Amino acid sequence: MVECSLCQGEKVLLSQRGDLAHVRRCECQSPCPVCGDEGYFYETDEFGYRNAVPCTCQVLERRVKSFNDAGIPNRYLDANFGRINAGSNAQDMAVARQKAWRFAREFEPGVQGLLFYGSTGTGKTYLTIAILRYLILSRGVRARFCEFMHLLSALRASYGDRGKAEDFMGPLVEVPLLVIDELGKGRGTDWELSVLDELISKRYNAQRTTIFTTNYGIEGPGAPSGEEPVAEEPLLDRVGVRIHSRLMEMCEAVRLTGYDYRREMGQRSR
Repeated sequence: MVECSLCQGEKVLLSQRGDLAHVRRCECQSPCPVCGDEGYFYETDEFGYRNAVPCTCQVLERRVKSFNDAGIPNRYLDANFGRINAGSNAQDMAVARQKAWRFAREFEPGVQGLLFYGSTGTGKTYLTIAILRYLILSRGVRARFCEFMHLLSALRASYGDRGKAEDFMGPLVEVPLLVIDELGKGRGTDWELSVLDELISKRYNAQRTTIFTTNYGIEGPGAPSGEEPVAEEPLLDRVGVRIHSRLMEMCEAVRLTGYDYRREMGQRSR
């Protein structure tokens, strides 16, 4: 079979829709070459009976919807493992990419998550989006991406309306895989920490997998052994002992520091 020149075999095309990345079926899959978009086809069994069989295009449609519901920012439209260059100047990225790829390949609901930490521009968010893209489009895993400050803004907008707040928080608790980006950003008020504690505690108790990124350092219990302390303010000081302890139990900490991966990706995309 000749590979489609538009999608290179992915069966989908990505584009921007507002602030979010959007995916749709490629022209090579529309209409479905198997069922003509009927959603099923017929097979004759060993007894000569014709049976309706659901077509794989229905699986593709569900994955397209899951991707578009995930809330992935459009600035990471091209994020995938194939574009990650971990050369001699990016040893942290080489290790992080390996851990991220293994996580994506071996993911099962409830497994330990990842916590990518280090200075800005080092590829933390890019790696999480590469994970999401693979899991949603290749494996059909339901997932959500949420920037921490956007989470707080949405909950502030629902202040005083518990039902509205639950409508927003509920899907974040229930989704099998959640990414919380830029953990620790904000003023660190009691209210902000209570929101974070509620979300993390509910996912922790439900044994659901969460990935975090943060610009703050990981030191103390749970930090990778044998590493020099990072210069960033400790995450422990931003989120408190209780939340920090949960994070270290829920996730494997993965360091990304120093090398400005964001700048390289920007240069490569020009």
